[in-house]
Amino acid sequence: MSLSFEMGETDKFNFNDLKTIPNILSVSRLVLIPAMLIPCFLIGDETLARKVFLIMFVLIGVTDKLDGTLARYLNQTSSLGAKLDTMADTAFYPFIALWLYRFESTVVGEWWILVFILLGLFFLKMILGKMKFGEIPSFHTIGGKTFAASLFFFMITAMLYPDIAGRLFPVLCIIGYINQLEEMYIFITRDSVDENIKSVFSK
Repeated sequence: MSLSFEMGETDKFNFNDLKTIPNILSVSRLVLIPAMLIPCFLIGDETLARKVFLIMFVLIGVTDKLDGTLARYLNQTSSLGAKLDTMADTAFYPFIALWLYRFESTVVGEWWILVFILLGLFFLKMILGKMKFGEIPSFHTIGGKTFAASLFFFMITAMLYPDIAGRLFPVLCIIGYINQLEEMYIFITRDSVDENIKSVFSK
């Protein structure tokens, strides 16, 4: 039996899509993200908590890379997969800020305002997309991929070499600002959603 539901005028989610390998990876990422609260608050040994968080973070990063790659390679792209990816990204960034506050506040230092601005731009972009298109589009821009790779590198550096990460933090924020502003501009200037658009210069 095929179970599906409507998500808009043209989108239909089929729950059978959850059986595909890419979407299983996306769902596993959605489970792992809130589970990051465990090392943040429920493990008393800080050294162990950092190790557990590092393992979870790497798994999240790997599944984030693999789900889209496998979906395209196996020809299993779907609207559900795109939505799961967007949901995971939406949940992921606040948890990263929470981890920085819990374990690596010295990395951010006096620059927490930069974190709040970045989160504000991220959620403002989501709101704009929802208001204009009735959904939250999931883009795969070059800027987005650059920011994701930079964030992954920064987090690994913060866990292993916090002094170096502190110097890299403003650069990470600038990359994030450019990415969020670019995608907001795409929302504002486009009449339809092209989730495979590469940048504001794409036609």
